[in-house]
Amino acid sequence: MAEKKQIKDFYIVHIGNYIGAYRCGKCPTIAYAPAEKFIDFIQSLREDYPEYRLRCVRNWGIEEEVKKVIDRNKILQLCNNFVEKNR
Repeated sequence: MAEKKQIKDFYIVHIGNYIGAYRCGKCPTIAYAPAEKFIDFIQSLREDYPEYRLRCVRNWGIEEEVKKVIDRNKILQLCNNFVEKNR
C-alpha cells in the first residue's frame, strides 16, 4: 500500500510587536521576527521549508511557547549588554 504523505505545518502567530512561527515535532522549531518584517519572515520560511504549509492560527499554547522564546532572548540580550558594558 502506498505510504500516506503527512502534511507538515508551520503555525504562524501574532504576539504583540512580533510574528512567530512554530513547527511541532520531537524537536519543535520556534522562530520570530518583528511584526513589521512579516512579509520577509514569511518569504524566508517558504524558502527554508518549501514542503511545509503556513497556517495562521490563534492558539494560546503556541503563543505562550513563542513568547517564552522571545522573553528568554530579551533577557539574554540584556545580560550580554550588561557584561559588555562592565568589562
